[in-house]
Amino acid sequence: MARSKQQFARLIRGALGEVKADLIVSGGKLINVYSGEILEGVEIAVLDGRICYVGSSAKHTRGEHTEVLDASGCYISPGFIDGHTHIGHYARPFENLQSFLPHGTTSLVASCDELSSVFGLRGLKLFLDEVEKHPLRVYTLVSMAAPQDPILCSTADFTNDEIAAALDDARVLGMGEIVSWLRLTQCDDELLSRLELASRRGQIVHGHTAGARDQKLCAVAVTGISSCHEPIRFEDALERLRLGYWTMLREGSLRQDLATTLPELIASGVSLQRLILVTDSMTPDDVAECGHMDHVVRRAISLGLSPLQAIQSATVNAAVYSGIEQDVGGIAPGRYADLVLLDDLDQCHVREVRVGGTRLAANGVSEFHGEAMPLPQDLVCSLRVGLSISDNVFKIAAPRANPEVRVMQLVNQTITSQRIVEFDAANGFVEASLYDDILKVAMFDRHGRSPQIAFGFLNGLGAKVGAVGLTTNLDENTLMIVGSDDADMALCASVLLEVGGGMAIVDGGQVVEKMEFPFGGIFSIFPWQEVGRGMRRIQGRLKEMGSSLDKPIFALNFLPFVTLPALRITPRGLVNVKERRIVPLFAD
Repeated sequence: MARSKQQFARLIRGALGEVKADLIVSGGKLINVYSGEILEGVEIAVLDGRICYVGSSAKHTRGEHTEVLDASGCYISPGFIDGHTHIGHYARPFENLQSFLPHGTTSLVASCDELSSVFGLRGLKLFLDEVEKHPLRVYTLVSMAAPQDPILCSTADFTNDEIAAALDDARVLGMGEIVSWLRLTQCDDELLSRLELASRRGQIVHGHTAGARDQKLCAVAVTGISSCHEPIRFEDALERLRLGYWTMLREGSLRQDLATTLPELIASGVSLQRLILVTDSMTPDDVAECGHMDHVVRRAISLGLSPLQAIQSATVNAAVYSGIEQDVGGIAPGRYADLVLLDDLDQCHVREVRVGGTRLAANGVSEFHGEAMPLPQDLVCSLRVGLSISDNVFKIAAPRANPEVRVMQLVNQTITSQRIVEFDAANGFVEASLYDDILKVAMFDRHGRSPQIAFGFLNGLGAKVGAVGLTTNLDENTLMIVGSDDADMALCASVLLEVGGGMAIVDGGQVVEKMEFPFGGIFSIFPWQEVGRGMRRIQGRLKEMGSSLDKPIFALNFLPFVTLPALRITPRGLVNVKERRIVPLFAD
């Protein structure tokens, strides 16, 4: 952040004791992420929200009104940075930030995908205004997932002029993850033009190189894409480190990759200076149960990373990569006084959190009581699908009595394969089968750019359910209904459209669970704690109905994600990911 000569002068005079500090912290053990030491007998002086002195005695900075914080018995850490995440779904961004604050997270690098995919540039501007209302520092990336791929997806989008205007906003750090790296290796003109916009401005671009290796991984790196958060194996992480990528390892709600990557990285003895720990998204229920970046640090320590290295990977490494190291990431003169007091280093137990020197959380509770901005009312309950909902909408006419159908087979919670299944359609329609664990999938277009509804079938969810629906799905964020009964699917769709979006489970003609996300269909207007309780109920109900998946709703959430293997669905139809094309439901 640019500072004036007057601000520099005050900090200079503060360091010399000519202007007295607002805060002095003494008595704790300082975690110095720059030198890799834990230091005792160090005092920290804070003026105007920034650190002006770090040394053996801050006595010269103490004035009549200086607050003195005795940190005896604590480790003093820089505030944690989540170097790659998403905070625009389930709970509103302001509420998500409230949930993170007591866990030592003081800065985030967030891609504005959800609001952008629904509302385009207006959604990005709304996100920027929303996060400004909260004291956590949010460094925003312009979404490159709106859309991921214009051939396959049906979302709001940006023009190149809008991308340029967004990158020129002082609140924007750079460009969000380029998910469709296949487009890039095919020299897609639109992507190259947008990379050029970021390059001219010297701004970072996050990568998403799932599945890329060798030549293709090099082809992505030559464009200036400088990070990847997709390593799921040791070999993936090592190759990216060796090729100069800032390598991000996730331990969030949607993916947990530390166990399969970190121990072997540690054992290999390679330098971890370019390792960054991230969440890539943490839902309110998981924050309530596990924490946020404190949880990621704890998990890394439990897998063999030293506490100091774990904290470096969650602070200074992310700051250096993001180009914000003069503001955050460490405890040193000139940096913001974003401080975390830890009771225990190995367990990373957070006692107190200060942002800009002001205490904002203690003992697991946020003490920030500011209010979020009013949400534009014309965007509330704005989800539309352009057709009347009835049982007949969900009927799929069969071309013959025994058609062969492409089915999305769940390999795990995020990955699918393609199965060809012969259906009995003697009645003229292709139906779901609870006996065979095959559910019908209906995807609706909310932007009027595709046929109004696309159909698919899913195997492997395991839940014996009439219908489950959600309007938060990567990255379409539109109405998707999955089920076994057309009447239940119609009721589920009607319920969600009536409240503007959310999640619902319908069975036997009854709504058994419902969460309302009236703002664009992507987040609730209620406090994050209530959202977390609702998500636990819905995940738990699907497991009670027979799903063996840890978080069944996330398996549905990933179905439209057109850059993970192998068969996906968007409002444009079924997607063959490897071939980057729409394929018909019927295989013969």
